[in-house]
Amino acid sequence: MLHSPLDDIAFAYEPVWDRTRRICASRLTIHALRPRSIDIVPMLAALIEGWPPDAPPLLLSTDEPRLLLSLLKQAPVRNTWLEVPESVWAKPEALEMVMAARRFGHQLLWRGELARFEPYAKKFKGLRAVLELTVDDAVLALQAAGQGGEFSTPGHVARIESPILAGHLYVGVSSRALADHCLDKQKAWGVVGWPDDELLSANRFKAIAMDQRVMVQIMQAVDAEVPIQQLGALLVQDPVMVYRLLRMVNSAAFGLAHEVESIRHALMMLGYDKLKSWLQTAYPSASADKSLHPLRHALHMRARMMRGLLDPNSDEELKGEIHLTGTFAHLDQLMKEPLAELLHQLPIPGRIFSTLVRHDGPYVAYLDVANAVASPHRVDQVPAVCERSGFGLDEVNRAVIHLLATARDPADKTFVAARGLK
Repeated sequence: MLHSPLDDIAFAYEPVWDRTRRICASRLTIHALRPRSIDIVPMLAALIEGWPPDAPPLLLSTDEPRLLLSLLKQAPVRNTWLEVPESVWAKPEALEMVMAARRFGHQLLWRGELARFEPYAKKFKGLRAVLELTVDDAVLALQAAGQGGEFSTPGHVARIESPILAGHLYVGVSSRALADHCLDKQKAWGVVGWPDDELLSANRFKAIAMDQRVMVQIMQAVDAEVPIQQLGALLVQDPVMVYRLLRMVNSAAFGLAHEVESIRHALMMLGYDKLKSWLQTAYPSASADKSLHPLRHALHMRARMMRGLLDPNSDEELKGEIHLTGTFAHLDQLMKEPLAELLHQLPIPGRIFSTLVRHDGPYVAYLDVANAVASPHRVDQVPAVCERSGFGLDEVNRAVIHLLATARDPADKTFVAARGLK
């Protein structure tokens, strides 16, 4: 087997969310196994191979100086930004290379703590940044948001200025209130990652409801008479909806003679009219909370990553099982019930149950790799996880690239395809 440059690096990704709580970019963290020997040109060619022009831009991030300098020396890559740490901008000899790369056409992002960015913003007009929030930054921003930007003392009213700057990306956003302040009030470009833990903790006593936005997408797709396969692509955006649909179709009230194990089979048994009627009935109790969309979509991306690790020529039933495994991997966190109890209420294949409950099923390798590449802070562990799971880094990296190239919400593409629009 020929050696690929993608065998010498490991990727991990993180979605970037905009004001609509949709993906506006993808941050790709790059870890080089052998920084001195890496051939950067073929790697970049592999990165952009088949990259759609309307795909979310890639933010390339690495903490390895040799790799970063190699990236700066190469020709700019379409639809990518390079993150350059403050430590590089601060060194005169390195800054000269950074300025040369900028003149050459590279889109560069200053990266560092928010409090240290101002001098660079003044010196380099139009410079955009990935800004890391400290605890003090977060407290001040939340004070500005919570008090309408003002506080008072006897005989005096003063305005609290938020430290959040418009047009930049923010890392370290640990709460929904802070994310809302950055995106809605301060007009940030985006938030890297999402405060999933805080959102799940806030909903710890009740199940997260089905997503009204996905419901509307599906009902519109039903009206447009899209194929069943495309309806399934919309449905799997919401794991709770998938679970409740399978529960409903397999209930005694539905009266089927045979159990329904797959999403496709469930949709075929329901048909368009019954599906729409079920969604309309459930709509009033569904959630319109847009802050939950990034949480759901990130879980959906992990399921798609698992499926993307399969051979494209794999059996459709196998693809469906792998995807369903990923869809239900974190169902207990969403529905606030033990995963084993939730899955026992569905006629799912034992392979899925074993993988998710006992972590010893045939799909564990796919789940482990999908979890690893979605954890940028552990990117150095990705090679070991891949080796243990029986996957080569080249195939995993290509699956990551494909995932990020198709990371946007599928709704628009579904309707365009159904209506023959361009």
